[in-house]
Amino acid sequence: TLSAYEDTTTDAPLIPQEPVPGEIVARREIPEIGVTEWTLSNGARVVLKPTAFKEDEILFRATSAGGISLAEDRNLVPANTADQVVPAGGLGVFSVIDLEKKLAGKAVSIRPSIGELEEGLSGSASPRDAETLFQLVYLTFTAPRPDPVVFDVLKSQIKTYLENRTKSPETVFSDTLRTTLQRDQPRFRPMTVDEIPKMDLEKSLAFFRDRFADASDFTFLLVGNLDMAAIEPLVTRYLASLPSLEREESWKDWRVAPPEGVVKRTVQKGVEPKSLTAIVFTGPFRDDPANRIAIRAAAQVLETRLRKLLREKLSGTYDVRVQPSYGRIPREEFRMWIDLGTDPARIDEMTRAIFSEIKKLRGKGPTEQEVAEVRLAESRDYETDSRQNGWWLAELTDSYRLGEDPAEIARIPESFELLTRASIQAAAKTYFNTDRYVQVTLYPEKH
Repeated sequence: TLSAYEDTTTDAPLIPQEPVPGEIVARREIPEIGVTEWTLSNGARVVLKPTAFKEDEILFRATSAGGISLAEDRNLVPANTADQVVPAGGLGVFSVIDLEKKLAGKAVSIRPSIGELEEGLSGSASPRDAETLFQLVYLTFTAPRPDPVVFDVLKSQIKTYLENRTKSPETVFSDTLRTTLQRDQPRFRPMTVDEIPKMDLEKSLAFFRDRFADASDFTFLLVGNLDMAAIEPLVTRYLASLPSLEREESWKDWRVAPPEGVVKRTVQKGVEPKSLTAIVFTGPFRDDPANRIAIRAAAQVLETRLRKLLREKLSGTYDVRVQPSYGRIPREEFRMWIDLGTDPARIDEMTRAIFSEIKKLRGKGPTEQEVAEVRLAESRDYETDSRQNGWWLAELTDSYRLGEDPAEIARIPESFELLTRASIQAAAKTYFNTDRYVQVTLYPEKH
């Protein structure tokens, strides 16, 4: 006998009992960039940037220092999987399926995350669904919903995923590169099937709750079509009422310095006749606007030259990328990545060509035309990006994360004028140090 389908949709409110509102205890305007900053009675900080870029968009982010770096070694697997297994259970009295039904017709989403150095939330909503967004933020902090049945399903899915990922040549290649750069530090090794038994819903839930137990060190950022008069009561009701422990905590630096000198590793995996190589230069980095623009410019000039040489002249690759990464958390350092895919028989030829072009850039610097092209590209990117809510959200998040003055965002165009042949050549000498790099190369298996 087949039972008729029963819809379990409930009319229950998202939050059974409205929280008692807190207060805004301090206000600050940053006129240079049109930002308002509020300090709440529970210690949290709220940053608001009203824009007219998109009529139906509000973007949201919340950040707090700590993350998985604060997990004990014995609880590393539950901590690493906490932001997967806990949200999979739903929020409050609603399972994930019931929550989807409850939110049907609403343009709203929220996603918690716990990374290496911080925990937080990201989300979006249309202005008419702003209150629902705030309610979901409140529930994520106060009412995560563990679901043992969903956990078992997810555990099985993760096991299957981990079994399959080791069969991928690209995955083994990227894992080798990652562990080489971190010198096999155990905390940064990819999860393996052998660690599946260490998954523990209760431990994941405990870690998740601990990371979201104290709103006093969170910064909440909202960018988009904000009606400030309508947003203020939502902030006081749903954010200022969040629990506050006034903990003094930050992230813990578990990273190790990348290898000194030149380190080369090869990976033999797969049968497809293609090779990948990654060359990663590393070193200390002084994080300021001049160095940020210089490292990006050096990467851009080299990438343009390599595309013309390797793809157009030598016909050795479809694509080659030069990508810098840099920052000051947890330490001031840079990585300059060069990624290339080519025929296995031509990998040595392509590698030699890359280092030959690096030597030229270090020795003679860029041409005046290349400098002008980089300046123009940076200006165009700024003109386009600065009219997007996502760009403002990212820039503001970084400013507050790093403790910088957010007003400096308005001065970004000034840094373009710092680009000269000499500054880019100096950057090339610093960030393409051929005496210190890691190179990992993927070859097909020999038969």
